[in-house]
Amino acid sequence: MLQFINQQLAVPKSLIKDYTKLNINETELVILLKLVLISSETSEMPSFEAIAQETSLDENQVAALIQGLIQKDILTVTVGHSDQQYSEHFSLTPLDEQLSELADKMSNNDSIEKQMNFTQLFERFEVQFGRPLTPIEMQTLTHWIDTDHHSVELIHAAMDEAVVHDKISFKYIDRILLNWKKRNVKTVDDSRTVRKDYQQTKQFTKTVENFPVFDWVNGENPYDK
Repeated sequence: MLQFINQQLAVPKSLIKDYTKLNINETELVILLKLVLISSETSEMPSFEAIAQETSLDENQVAALIQGLIQKDILTVTVGHSDQQYSEHFSLTPLDEQLSELADKMSNNDSIEKQMNFTQLFERFEVQFGRPLTPIEMQTLTHWIDTDHHSVELIHAAMDEAVVHDKISFKYIDRILLNWKKRNVKTVDDSRTVRKDYQQTKQFTKTVENFPVFDWVNGENPYDK
C-alpha cells in the first residue's frame, strides 16, 4: 500500500496534462500546485517567504512568479481590511475558467477531427466500391466506430487487407475487424503483427502439406528413384 502517494489532493488532471496550453512553465505549475493545496484550507494568501521555504526558490522569484500568474489571468489576489488590519486573499477561479474553456476547445477540435476522418473514410469506401454507399453500408461504418469502437485507422487497415486478398466487401472487412478484436488488435501496428504471424503460419502449413511422404515400412525409399 502506498501510504503517502495515495493521500488525496484535488488537482485537475487537465492542469497537469495541458498546463503548457495555459502558457505557463513547470516552475509556475509548482507554485499553482502549492496554492491549490492551500486553497483546500483557506483563501488567505500565504507570504512569499512561506512559499519559498517549501521550494528551491527565493522570495523574489516567488513574487515574480505569482505576479506573472496574475498577469496571465490565472490567479487573482484581492486586498481586504477589517479592524484596521489588511489581509490578502487569492482565488483560482480564473484558472478554473481557463481550464473549462480549454476543455471545450479541445472537445470541439476532437469533434471536427473525427468528422473529417469519418468523411475521408466514407469517401475511400465509395472509391473502392466504385459506387455510392447504401444506407445500410453507411450504418455499418458508423456501427464499427461508435459501437465496436474500431478506430478509423484500423478500418482503413482492414480495407487494405481486403484489397490485398481481392475480397472487397463489407462482410469480409467485418470478419477481419471481428478477428482482430478477438486477438485484441487495437492499432495498425497490432494488425501488422497479426498479419505477419498469419503469413508465417500459412507458409509453414504449405510446407508441411508439400512434404513428401514415403512408405518406409513397405520398403519405399526416395533414394532409389
